[in-house]
Amino acid sequence: MPPIEMPRNPPEDPIRSHPTRAEQLDILSDLVADRAGEGDRVLDLGIGTGYVARLILDKTPLISLTGIDLKAESLDAARETLAGRVKALDLVEGNLEDLADLDVPAGPYRAIYTVLTFHDLPDEAKIAAIRWSAERLAPGGALFILDRIRLHRPALFPLQIALWNRIERIYGSPMRSAVDFDSYIADMGERNRPARFEDYFAWMEDAGLAPSCLHLHGNIGLFAGMRP
Repeated sequence: MPPIEMPRNPPEDPIRSHPTRAEQLDILSDLVADRAGEGDRVLDLGIGTGYVARLILDKTPLISLTGIDLKAESLDAARETLAGRVKALDLVEGNLEDLADLDVPAGPYRAIYTVLTFHDLPDEAKIAAIRWSAERLAPGGALFILDRIRLHRPALFPLQIALWNRIERIYGSPMRSAVDFDSYIADMGERNRPARFEDYFAWMEDAGLAPSCLHLHGNIGLFAGMRP
């Protein structure tokens, strides 16, 4: 089977080196847009340059969006990216490890989401961010977490390698990979700290949210926690 031709993306496009990420981001943006309509508040934990926020705003432009990021230059880029696309925009510079100390609009939020940011946080900060988010969700609101999952069963790792090889064969572009489980663990280093699949279920339930995994591709999962 010949490689599937991927869209031509600019160099800064984050889906360029992850051939299956485009589908997951499209699913996430659909889910947020389905929950949030005109005047509803949405919160982006780790907004970066506004790439994911733009995908969401293309589908539901009349929301009020708040974005948090550690880097002032990223917030400047997000402000430019989202100009004219959103009803109201609040950008907050700060660390997700210190959410309780940040001056963030109280909400309540119809949707809170984070994309490929949680793996940079220690588990204690992940747990605190989930609890903090749960307290600020509107009834029926949802927390969405799209992130890497920690692989922790060496006996299953050959299946992950086979999946990575298939992605490269089908799409003509590789994802992050490792030759064996020990190399995978060593490659993560000290700051790449993804949570295990089951951790997200336990943490969301402890925060009073009904948890689910809505999409899973290899070691990248889209989790949701719904406030009753």
